[in-house]
Amino acid sequence: MFKFGFREDASSIEENSEQEDRLEWIPATRLEITAEQLGAKYEADCYTETEAFPGCSLKLIRFDKVTQDLTNRNCRNVVEAESKHSDLIPGKYEGGLKIWECTFDLGRYMLKENIELKGKLVMDLGCGAGLIGLLSIRKNATVHFQDYNEEVLKSVTIPNVLLNSDDRTSLPTKCEFYAGDWASLATLLDDEKYDYIFTSETIYNPENHRKLYEIFKTKLKADGAAFVAGKTYYFGVGGGMRQFENLILKDDYFDVRPMWRSQDGVNREILKLTRKQDRTSVA
Repeated sequence: MFKFGFREDASSIEENSEQEDRLEWIPATRLEITAEQLGAKYEADCYTETEAFPGCSLKLIRFDKVTQDLTNRNCRNVVEAESKHSDLIPGKYEGGLKIWECTFDLGRYMLKENIELKGKLVMDLGCGAGLIGLLSIRKNATVHFQDYNEEVLKSVTIPNVLLNSDDRTSLPTKCEFYAGDWASLATLLDDEKYDYIFTSETIYNPENHRKLYEIFKTKLKADGAAFVAGKTYYFGVGGGMRQFENLILKDDYFDVRPMWRSQDGVNREILKLTRKQDRTSVA
């Protein structure tokens, strides 16, 4: 059973806040798909094929295989998280090995609304296993996958992209991969602008809300849109959709529209962000 690795007493919250101030976040980098990765062969017992979204079957690398491989390679951040049975170690590991439920909410929404992605440049921000990016590739988009941990991209995201590609030789022109912190990602991407940015389960840590918001503000095209899927509140961590939404509304740069909501179990939502009309000249 996985859990967020935080206690909920007041002294612990204060301690965690102080630790956030001292964290050294991993700088953003771009990862290249290597020739070895492009030629990799995956045995049937290394992945499962599942209907991830209605009418959309995907081949996904097996979590247990990845975890064991990372442990054998002594990838410290993941090994530490596994030893603590935690999905989160701020500044070290940000939960990318697990597919969170709001990812499925966002994918189902994209299919139901038939969002047109052909020829569009899309970012799957905080991608983890990369399901939203894989769905976007199937809809003929060019996709940039981003996750905090390089290990996640190399061991999960890239293998999933390869497993679901019929033409691996064209992949370097269809997708790119970025690791590291959002604050330095904006600088690394330079003048890159996206038609769509999709992100799910990335608002759990309020300390990162501003960095996430700045990605939307600086990296969306003037007529682009961002979709944020997440829980109304993340117990034991402190973040949530209202807190993030209030940050956006206070800046008065984006229009924010609720597109979907579920009150089944833990409340979950999808928000859409588009640039206000009087801001469209600021690209």
